[in-house]
Amino acid sequence: MENIFNLKAGDIEIKNPIVLSAMAGVTDGKFAAANAKNAGVVILGAYNLDEATEKAGAEAAARGRTEFTAGEDVGSDVFIQIENEIDYVKAEMPETVPAVSVRSAALEPLLKAAELIESKNAIMELDIHCRQPEFTECGLGQSLLKDTRKLAEMIQKIKETGVVLSVKFRTNVVNPGMAAEFFDAVGVNMIHADAMIEGKGADIDAIAQIRNATRKLVIANNSVDDFDAALEFFSSGADMVSVARAAVDDPEFIPHLVKKITEYQQETGWYNAPKHVCKRGDNRGLAFCCPPVKYCGLLKRIEEVGFTSEEFVKLKQDAVKGTPLEGGKDTCFGSLAWCCKGTKPCFYRDGSLSQLGISPEDYMKMKRKLSEEILDAIDEKKSTASE
Repeated sequence: MENIFNLKAGDIEIKNPIVLSAMAGVTDGKFAAANAKNAGVVILGAYNLDEATEKAGAEAAARGRTEFTAGEDVGSDVFIQIENEIDYVKAEMPETVPAVSVRSAALEPLLKAAELIESKNAIMELDIHCRQPEFTECGLGQSLLKDTRKLAEMIQKIKETGVVLSVKFRTNVVNPGMAAEFFDAVGVNMIHADAMIEGKGADIDAIAQIRNATRKLVIANNSVDDFDAALEFFSSGADMVSVARAAVDDPEFIPHLVKKITEYQQETGWYNAPKHVCKRGDNRGLAFCCPPVKYCGLLKRIEEVGFTSEEFVKLKQDAVKGTPLEGGKDTCFGSLAWCCKGTKPCFYRDGSLSQLGISPEDYMKMKRKLSEEILDAIDEKKSTASE
């Protein structure tokens, strides 16, 4: 089947942007097969790999949080359990990529897990998300975000095994943009962000901050309970969204979400097209901006990314030169380079697309390519400034 979403983590292709999130005591292979049919990725676990994490899990269970040991076969080798679960998912869900969430205070079990998971062509997810005191008080879970030297060494050693690595963290624990820059620098493949506002739902702006800080795959998590919630994350910079409790409540929710986002991609050509910059969109939204001829949010944004107005105009003009986006003489600024998002009604843009024989889907695909060239130029500016 064609990968219409063009999603790839390391050398692993992912067929769609819907993920079953790890949930303590819930997400084993049988649950995934029953409740996450057609998902792009299912994350199994989390698994406690060493004595410290097993002890923390037992202590959490003793106060009633039994899910932190649930799913573990007492007395059984945890690595055999992981291997069996991966094999089960591959057999029952052959088009879905299995991932495994793990935690360990010691490095050696993490490396052993990484080697196993890599050999199975699966994804490893490092849990720096857990906030239970039994784990954080012994330097695990989200407390690792406060020891960046240890965390960097851990991630770099894990990556030496060749495994495709995701990390999951909460955006309300550290600055999300700075965290993304850190994860990018130490070599993770995927950043899984629980965009949490305590008691208030999802922090959409946190995802945009992460998107502006990295080109790595971004998975957004929190309160994805309908298609509109997923679209809100996608238009704020997420490459993928992960589903938790909604999948428990309704076994058909993930298949429904996969169907809806697939149809949306086929209809629009760019399923996670950003909001316009004036609507607090991420930097990809610069592909939709007018020339900087009046005072608006664009002026602040191009200054933030290091361009003058003249440089920005030249960048977009050069990027579309010789392409269909150079056309559109009847649009507001004489070129489709300056036209807005395809889902926003515009008589002049649509008339030019019709005259040039460009479909709305192809227009958005071209805009996506333009956005990538703009991001390349931003990265080059950052690199030059840091030298």
